[in-house]
Amino acid sequence: MVLLSIVCFQWLCGAPLAEEFEQKGYVELSDALHGSNTYNALYASFDELIVFLQNNAIWTHKLCSAKERFLRSKEKHHYSTDVLGFYDESERTERHQISFYYSTHFHDFLHSRYPEFGEVSAIAHFLDACYEIQQSSSDLFSEAAGKLGVDAIFEGRAPPILLKVIKYFSSYTVKRPHYDGSAFSLFLDSTDNQSLHLSSYKASLTSDDFSSPPRQFSRSVLLIPGAFLIEFSIFPTPHIALPNGKIRYATIAFAMRPNYACPKIEYSSLPSFK
Repeated sequence: MVLLSIVCFQWLCGAPLAEEFEQKGYVELSDALHGSNTYNALYASFDELIVFLQNNAIWTHKLCSAKERFLRSKEKHHYSTDVLGFYDESERTERHQISFYYSTHFHDFLHSRYPEFGEVSAIAHFLDACYEIQQSSSDLFSEAAGKLGVDAIFEGRAPPILLKVIKYFSSYTVKRPHYDGSAFSLFLDSTDNQSLHLSSYKASLTSDDFSSPPRQFSRSVLLIPGAFLIEFSIFPTPHIALPNGKIRYATIAFAMRPNYACPKIEYSSLPSFK
């Protein structure tokens, strides 16, 4: 965590962060903490979890019930979202993906209320792997908020983080980019970086505005603003993960806002991709 914080500080001081977001839509920094082996192990444990849950409907139902119980608790308000846990959309038309949204509060909730989850290695190993990776993002999000002068959004606490791990199948398709419902999004890893295309926010957008960002570092992460900073006149970065006809994986960390209701705002229309 210390190494990543130092690199983050050096990069963010290179140019005003708000200016980077306005001009490019993102800022890149070197990941000096996690290598490809870390994420390969994460994706292997994710595959184990997927196989286990697809073959054990009782545990899938139990995990879903635990999520619904968590979302009825006050802990949910740390994240200001109902998106959490396991989503199997592998058979859904024009989706064909499986994802898991992890949070430390949900992890602690499972540990305290459902200790039996800790006895299932496929579940326990995956949650522990998510915890280790998620923890490294906290200082980076705090640093970014400080540089933008929006520290108050985290209410004096560590940023609440959702970690999303995704498996895209070869039949995955997508038609339009989207804006993230977050304060910041951090693209931590992908088995195909070229699939991610983004654009800086513009009043009018076409598909030609989107491109895959060039990488300056052999191991890097990309930080973008989400829709939860609009009151500070910081606009969200539109982006899209294009299909490549192969199975691939990605990991994204979202810095959320506690006790926040996102206002209904008409952002720039997003183009359709063929």
